[in-house]
Amino acid sequence: MKKIGFVLAMILTLVMLCGCERYVNNYSATILITSCQGDEANIEFDTFKGTYHFKLRRDGDADHTLDFESSLAEGEMNIYIGVDGKKELLRTVKGGETYDETITLDGKYDNEKTIYITLESIGKCVDGDFEFEYN
Repeated sequence: MKKIGFVLAMILTLVMLCGCERYVNNYSATILITSCQGDEANIEFDTFKGTYHFKLRRDGDADHTLDFESSLAEGEMNIYIGVDGKKELLRTVKGGETYDETITLDGKYDNEKTIYITLESIGKCVDGDFEFEYN
């Protein structure tokens, strides 16, 4: 009986520890390459389906902008920006589209040192390349 109680306590502890993260990656991909260093992040893939998050941190004075480059051969990808578990649609990239732009962020992001970028596919996406820089 003590063993069963111990096992249940361990399972409960594991569930509680894993449930603390607000942003959880959940995806299926082939040839996926990601990088996230400070205020820069990128993802490149052959195929992708699901959700992927980046945590971007800036140092020093802010320009309150997000440099954004993307290309996608097929499919549709929603890009969200978020803080404290809340997300807001930034852009939708459809197959055949490319973007290279600087996005001025809303005033609500003025004092944020850390933001989250979420990529969420609508179905299967093919041959994607996304780059972000938080200024």
